[in-house]
Amino acid sequence: MSKWADLPCDVLLQIIHRLSSIDDIIISSVVCKSWQSLVNSFEKPPLPPSCPWLMLAEENEQSDKSNKEQSQTQTRSFFNLLDTKVYNFKLPEVAGRKYFGTSLGWLLTIGTDLHINLLHPLSKHLLSLPPQATFRCQFKCYIRPELLSRVFLKKAVLSKSPWNSATHKCDCDCVIMVIYGQHGKLAFTRPGYKAWIDIKSSRHGYADIVFYKGKFYAVDFNGVTVVCCFDGNKKARAKAIVPAPEGINMNIQRHIQKYIVESSGDLLLVSRFRGGHFYSKFYSFEEEFDYKENESNDEDPKDDFEDENSQDDVEDEGTKDESDRKDINDKPYVTIRFKVQKLERCTQEGSEFKYKWVKVDSLGDQTLFVGDSSSLSLTASSLNGIKPNCIYFTDDDLYLFSWTHNGGGSDMGVFSMEDATIKPHYSGQSHSFFCSPLWYI
Repeated sequence: MSKWADLPCDVLLQIIHRLSSIDDIIISSVVCKSWQSLVNSFEKPPLPPSCPWLMLAEENEQSDKSNKEQSQTQTRSFFNLLDTKVYNFKLPEVAGRKYFGTSLGWLLTIGTDLHINLLHPLSKHLLSLPPQATFRCQFKCYIRPELLSRVFLKKAVLSKSPWNSATHKCDCDCVIMVIYGQHGKLAFTRPGYKAWIDIKSSRHGYADIVFYKGKFYAVDFNGVTVVCCFDGNKKARAKAIVPAPEGINMNIQRHIQKYIVESSGDLLLVSRFRGGHFYSKFYSFEEEFDYKENESNDEDPKDDFEDENSQDDVEDEGTKDESDRKDINDKPYVTIRFKVQKLERCTQEGSEFKYKWVKVDSLGDQTLFVGDSSSLSLTASSLNGIKPNCIYFTDDDLYLFSWTHNGGGSDMGVFSMEDATIKPHYSGQSHSFFCSPLWYI
């Protein structure tokens, strides 16, 4: 056979079915168009890669680009950590859209039309979710759709795959939970729902979510952790189970990003500390919009306790004056270290909380992946080339992107828990002002 593209479909199917890993199947789909078409025709969405792939930013962002340049954005590049190679895939479904890595191989996307979708890039399954206008909390003042699509959603996590491969239909038992809005609130929906539903909570300013042992847990910017309790299909409330960790100055929370991740059966809190030019000169600079709610807040404050340190950091890069712009540089912020803590039951007499955070000095053979995707823990020894006892991170603070010349994407690397050093995991450059590289998991 002179050309791989000329292989009969039945022979090609036999080859693909004998591949030992989903990574090989993904790579085989880029051999030629006929191979890609066959892989995409599978009714059951393929599993995600065994190790997260780094989904790189668009080569040309859509604003003010020619038609030729816009067509180039239909191809997206993925960096494979295991073989350190870059693979290209045709993904017109994400061109010009803000997207988040959820889990199980799915991306949540939102465009300037403010429509929200779940996309499986490998199978091309595309599921529509309720649009942005159905969220309860909205900005009072007008914000351009282009900006609103970039800043409205913060994080997205799934409880299970939203596609039922047995029925070839949406799985209505899947719960999609997000952090949204200027004040970082929690909301959820399911396939088939017409709107997003708020999680009843007196807190806001949430930073990350995880689905752990059948329940959703969320952590706010102070480190307070809540569990989400569902009262029927369309009601849910958040209950605080862990107070903010001790020993962290609440006055510098803007420097610290929080993640929450399941690792070897434990629940971990990961704190990411940033420093650099931005924090030394612009820490007090913030832009605020007036805010309103579509409905009155009928939450019972006894369900939780109040948060006085929410993050109000939505800003249009076009609002900076010239005096601000002269201080923009190539790398105004940088990650300097991480701290990891584990959830343990609290045995202290008289404590109002059942759990507490305890410092972790080593991850052992585990490796963590954090950023604009669902936080993930993997066993390093099962993945050739992945470093154990390390944290792989991407650049995920959208607010800081406008303080750079080329957008976010520089603050990425591998943090070693053993010696606190940071080394690169991707040697190339990939920048964006609205959607920097993230982990596809």
